Amino acid sequence: MKIDKETKGTFLERINRFLVKVKVNGKAHFAYLPNPGRLLELLIKGRELILSKTGGGKFKYVVIGCIKDGYPVLLHTHLTNKIVRKLIEDKKIPFLKDYRVIQHEVPFNRSKFDFLLEKEEKEKLFLEVKTCTLFGKDVAMFPDAVSERGRRHLYELSQATEHGVKGGCLFVVMNPELKYFLPAYHIDFEFAKTFLQLRNKINLWAISVRFTNDFKEPEVVRELEIPYEIIEREAQDRGAYFLNVEVPSKKLKIGGLGKISFKKGSYIYVGSARKNLEARIRRHLRKRKRLRWHIDYLLETAKKVRAIPIRTSKDLECEIAQKLSSIADDKIDGFGAGDCSCSTHLFYFSEDPLKNENFINILTFFMLDKIVS
Repeated sequence: MKIDKETKGTFLERINRFLVKVKVNGKAHFAYLPNPGRLLELLIKGRELILSKTGGGKFKYVVIGCIKDGYPVLLHTHLTNKIVRKLIEDKKIPFLKDYRVIQHEVPFNRSKFDFLLEKEEKEKLFLEVKTCTLFGKDVAMFPDAVSERGRRHLYELSQATEHGVKGGCLFVVMNPELKYFLPAYHIDFEFAKTFLQLRNKINLWAISVRFTNDFKEPEVVRELEIPYEIIEREAQDRGAYFLNVEVPSKKLKIGGLGKISFKKGSYIYVGSARKNLEARIRRHLRKRKRLRWHIDYLLETAKKVRAIPIRTSKDLECEIAQKLSSIADDKIDGFGAGDCSCSTHLFYFSEDPLKNENFINILTFFMLDKIVS
């Protein structure tokens, strides 16, 4: 897609995976979003968007990117391959400077890889490109949602070696200030395990880029470090977790706490599991179970529950609770805090916390930057 002229807008809300509502010159419009990712950290109400007019079709605008921390972040995933191709042709990616592109969208088994590269007319390399939009201050991760397709690509890149073609996956991170790249083991544990398993069979690279606001020319390209020792240590079935619980206005008996009045809205519960984190979360999500913890009583009446794991070797439960205490609209004293000095582990938000920038910042910190702090 050629961007002839970019238009600035403001993000209002996400309607579905590929449709958002934006404000341009004081008027609300629907815009096409060519990115099915979760994008919670980027699509926050009021954030500046970079749009392009579609020149026809169902919607007037298409989302090209957004501005975060003063930098343009590319959201249009179809443009990433065009940018990477130009970087390869201009020899701006050091570890690919000896290759040239000989084919794109190349079928192999069940996949279609983005590029087939060639080096000195002998060595060939399948290159799959992944757009990474999940990042904090120092750390970037991929994917931002469970990606069976991404895991399959890694496996099939490793199978290409049996046919005399090397395999490589390039993660393109849309921020120039980062230092590290890791697979998102909090979000997609299986992808992370596959990433580690195949690290010696395929090439795994990550670069950070900075663009001009029209995304026509990358200004900075830098390779990111992939700290495998951190992945091996942290990508385990243990850690902390958030439960985002939506409940109606109701008075409930909560174990030894007695009857408590709950306001309609969203509650965030913080828990932990030193082992078997996945099993602990599955138990919480089951409808039928013996009432054992305070949270079990609340979950019985929940309209909606969403779990967010934070896999870590550190004991973060109380630190997370303290951070949430400073931004929550209210809290339930004594809830889930019987074996620690915290006042509570349950926090009330009048609106969805996953649309609250302060909550997203806390989540991003513990999911990403706490790893290397």
